[in-house]
Amino acid sequence: MKLPLPVLNFLKRRAADISARTPSKVIGVEYLTRWHVLPKNPLFNVYLHHVQGNDPDTHLHDHPWLFNCSIVLRGEIDETLPKRHRVLKEGTVTGRMSRAPHRLDLRSNDSLTLFLTGPKIRRWGFYTEKGWVDSDQYLRQGGDGRAVNTQYLSDNAAERITN
Repeated sequence: MKLPLPVLNFLKRRAADISARTPSKVIGVEYLTRWHVLPKNPLFNVYLHHVQGNDPDTHLHDHPWLFNCSIVLRGEIDETLPKRHRVLKEGTVTGRMSRAPHRLDLRSNDSLTLFLTGPKIRRWGFYTEKGWVDSDQYLRQGGDGRAVNTQYLSDNAAERITN
């Protein structure tokens, strides 16, 4: 689905105001900056995400919320799904259920998205050659939120580290 241009422009103006505030959370170096658009609560949340880097490694991940929805306000994102790819362009609205695995790679220098979530219903994790792995186990403790435990790195990522 694509947003009508007047709605997209309104959301962009609101995003400019929100991003002038101090971020609620910064994940990794040049990866993701998050602002809470609504006060954080257990039922429904709206975040503004400034995405500056690709998802870690090459494995697909899922989310802990009953559902989530991304609205691309700026930039282009390549979303890898289990059996296909899709390009999320400015104005694109896409929804996912909690166990829907995907991976995001930037096609532009950065991206600005509204990210809506339902209630948290489970843990989230990554789909590896060894099966589903909880995010706390997959991501290196004490890392920056992007550092992957080496035992889960895909072969091409492990080669990049050792060379």
